[in-house]
Amino acid sequence: MSEAWKAEVNTGERFKFGENWRRFLNSLTPERISVAEESLKEMLGANSLEGRTFLDIGSGSGLFSLAAQRLGAKVTSFDFDAESVKCTEYLKEHYGSKSDWIVKQGSVLDREFLDSLKASYRDWE
Repeated sequence: MSEAWKAEVNTGERFKFGENWRRFLNSLTPERISVAEESLKEMLGANSLEGRTFLDIGSGSGLFSLAAQRLGAKVTSFDFDAESVKCTEYLKEHYGSKSDWIVKQGSVLDREFLDSLKASYRDWE
């Protein structure tokens, strides 16, 4: 795979989604967290994620990672945008369980990074 994405980043061509997510977190309420949990349950057709793992690619605010963890999943979240990663880390620190939730910065276009995620899941097996 081409590493053209690195050039985009170096030239500042990528939109900085994390700034939007930071503003979103300022209006986060317990009700919004509950809505995310219900949405995830409906989308996955499951009331519980106990014993499952959840990979949140492009985690953004981290809200669905939080919802998955609250439903019992072991979660790995990652985003390319550093501010998005900070938002996800904030939710982990303030609302989640630190032991079953890994937050990383990386790109889905970076093969080495994706390969490194395998270790996270092996640790949970």
